[in-house]
Amino acid sequence: MPMSVTDLTSRQSDEHVLECYISARDRTCRFPGCGQPAARCDLDHVAAWKPGRTAASNIIPLCRHHHRLKTHHRWQVTLSEDSSVDWQSPAGREYHLK
Repeated sequence: MPMSVTDLTSRQSDEHVLECYISARDRTCRFPGCGQPAARCDLDHVAAWKPGRTAASNIIPLCRHHHRLKTHHRWQVTLSEDSSVDWQSPAGREYHLK
């Protein structure tokens, strides 16, 4: 039997609202050149979870491949207040996404 909206806990409801907002804001994986729909991506903390906040200002959608690339291969990412994303590769190359 499917869950109704009234069955959701406050936290689940908040998470769902956050997921919907980020999917609408970003539409696709925020890695340069990737077109994977945001709805099929992982929601990744730009600043690591422990010091970073779980808030739209600290989360971007990344497809599983690019999520792992960022996590394990020294790619650096910054999310600006205007929702633009700046990436720096391990070799120092920079990419700016609006």
